[in-house]
Amino acid sequence: MAGFEITETLAGRLRLVRDGVERPIAVTIRGRSGPIASFLKQSLLAIEGAVDAPGFADHQPLTGSIDAGRVFTERRLVYAFTFRGDEGQEYAFAGEKAFMARSLLASLTLLVGAIRDAGGALAGEALLRFDLRSDLVRFAKSFRAAR
Repeated sequence: MAGFEITETLAGRLRLVRDGVERPIAVTIRGRSGPIASFLKQSLLAIEGAVDAPGFADHQPLTGSIDAGRVFTERRLVYAFTFRGDEGQEYAFAGEKAFMARSLLASLTLLVGAIRDAGGALAGEALLRFDLRSDLVRFAKSFRAAR
């Protein structure tokens, strides 16, 4: 049985520890499930895409996962991916969308995360949003069956 594929774009602000400067960041992610039966058991999407943060990671490839298994028990989606900065150092992003009943729509669009260097030290904090007005139709159209 086939799985599914979806593409999501998030954009916002990144504050790096090294200089304290806020800069724009955009992340484009293509997520793929395994077969539906496997996804229903593990609820994990493999992701790939790109990070674009000028002066830090200019259109650098990313790989990782989205853990959707906590949506019903903890009301959150967990994002984890790695990428290289412009200088070649590896970084890891860890973040989540936490669903709140009072502001469900707003919480579905907000991804809060931290970026750590290869040694585990905090390199930056990111606040990313999914833009419902400009990206919802594209997001819905990206949902398709995948092998």
